[in-house]
Amino acid sequence: SLAKFSEDITTVLTELRSDFYDPTVSSIYHSQTRPTFAVTWTHKMWERHTSRWRFVNLFLYWHQSALLKRIMPQLTCLMLWTVAAIKIVERQESSILSNIKLPMTSLSLVSGFVGSLLALRSNQGLSRLLEARQSFGKVVFYTRDMASIIRHFVYGKDPILALKLARHLAVFSWVLKNFLRGTKISGTDEDLIRLMLPKADADYILRQRKKPVAVVLRLRQALHSLSEGHKLTTAEEIAMDHTIQALDQSIMLTERLVASPIPPLFTTHAGRLLVFYLFFLPLALHAGGSLTFVSTFLTVLAVGYSMLGLDEISHLMEQPFKLAPLYHLCKNSMRDVADTFCLQPPSLDDSKNLDYTPMAQAYWAHDESEHDGLE
Repeated sequence: SLAKFSEDITTVLTELRSDFYDPTVSSIYHSQTRPTFAVTWTHKMWERHTSRWRFVNLFLYWHQSALLKRIMPQLTCLMLWTVAAIKIVERQESSILSNIKLPMTSLSLVSGFVGSLLALRSNQGLSRLLEARQSFGKVVFYTRDMASIIRHFVYGKDPILALKLARHLAVFSWVLKNFLRGTKISGTDEDLIRLMLPKADADYILRQRKKPVAVVLRLRQALHSLSEGHKLTTAEEIAMDHTIQALDQSIMLTERLVASPIPPLFTTHAGRLLVFYLFFLPLALHAGGSLTFVSTFLTVLAVGYSMLGLDEISHLMEQPFKLAPLYHLCKNSMRDVADTFCLQPPSLDDSKNLDYTPMAQAYWAHDESEHDGLE
């Protein structure tokens, strides 16, 4: 029944998946003071992000930076090497390091290549991130659209089948998220699937190699049954078939991003040049003779933070589904599907709407669109 369907959706959103932050994403991206891409944004978060005080906050909470925590091991090794290299050169003039004469003018030629490669790789990462966000955003749209088609074209003729399809649509985004991130990170979502689906359907999907594809096959099986029973018009069949095909295409587009990274040859070449440049940077700065030990240390720190940070950002964006707000998009998709079935719209005949009262749903209680990002 619709009441049971609404109850199960409420159980998922308020008990099984009630956390505001995605529990499968590292806690360094769960910030109450800094903007993060790991959640869907609200109006209040945008206001803080565009505030004139943002520059003050950037420095006040720098120590909490997720990027700083990610590159801290590499940056620490670089700074230890800087101190050791300068001390060795100063104390042992006959050492091998003292004989290395690499002026900044020569090293700057390498820095140009490194900067260009890092910028190009970051642009490639941003394009992958944009494509991933658009592809998974379409999943929310297509599940909502499919739910609307089923609600208006199928529910009145076969309510039991319509609600079964609605339950499959409600779990589609979750099984796709699981497929894109892998069970090692995202788990199996078995608790959610078994709550939302009948036992036979849950067993069928959980045993499939590609669970999202299994959901699509189930939808197409239902379309075939409705067509055989002459319960849909040709236009309704075409609309339903096109939406099922769009869901299938979403699986293909997102799977392609996971299966094909930025060419590793490009990545390794940029990484080797970056290591070469940072290795000789403290020696070249010290050999110039114009900087003190502290000045050299701070210069290497600033350059290392900039370049290692840019390299780390490009790596994070290369596999965008590990950090993208899939958890929140899945919850949005589930709410939209539930709203389509549980919220009865008023009649087109105004004379029949005298006693119409829209009912709020219990699963709205954990709507992230009303959350300001702070606890």
